[in-house]
Amino acid sequence: MTIFQAFILGLVQGLGEFLPISSSGHIALLEVVMGVETPGITMTVLLHLGTLAAVVTIYWKQLLDMVLHPLKSDLWKLIVATLPAVAAALLLGKHVNALFTPRTLGLCFLLTGVLLGVSECVAVSMGQSRRPEGRISPRTALIMGCMQALAIPPGISRSGATIVGGLIGGAQRSRAADFAFMMSVPAILGSTVLEARHIMDPGVIAASGGVLALIVATLTAAVSGYLAIRAMLYVVRRLSLHIFAVYTGALGVMILLDQFVFHIFF
Repeated sequence: MTIFQAFILGLVQGLGEFLPISSSGHIALLEVVMGVETPGITMTVLLHLGTLAAVVTIYWKQLLDMVLHPLKSDLWKLIVATLPAVAAALLLGKHVNALFTPRTLGLCFLLTGVLLGVSECVAVSMGQSRRPEGRISPRTALIMGCMQALAIPPGISRSGATIVGGLIGGAQRSRAADFAFMMSVPAILGSTVLEARHIMDPGVIAASGGVLALIVATLTAAVSGYLAIRAMLYVVRRLSLHIFAVYTGALGVMILLDQFVFHIFF
């Protein structure tokens, strides 16, 4: 893997992790469009650690409060929201990757577009405020957790699905986004712990493009992830999710229509 490819991977990971467009789905597309190699386990883990750094940088006060005051904070709701994804991951195991095809990727992008469009309409009809008032209820946390479990396949945006769950659960728009981003912390930490024993293997590091490529990808994911969170919070508070619904929906349709058409436009 070249340094440029590592940079592109980091950029796609950071932007796709927090903008509701699916980082895993876009990385899968990179393999076809740019001939980028499938990221090795070391690269994958470090890309996620880069996005974790972005979340911690923005939400460190809230996360620290959860650690210092677990009974009075939203920590237990964060745990509740994490359980469905853990259960889904244990049940599905590696079957998700085995079922992956361009057709399923297109369907997943299309589903993301539909979810975003419907949730925006729901938010408008319910008159949900863009102000960060109120707390996430246990019911809403569970709904967001179930939506996160739905987002395991590539092409379904984790951030998009969880924000959708928050809106469906009646949470204020910006509060749903904040909680959705903080939900990525246990998810990333959990996957890192599971794969930690592999990441320092010299052969695995070499397969990921070497140390410099890993550093470039990680730093790029962290910076682009930070910018993506800031951008997404602005969109949620002031604009609409429809632009992302149109993008992911159109991308899904293009992939489903024909791989030849997909190559022409990209």
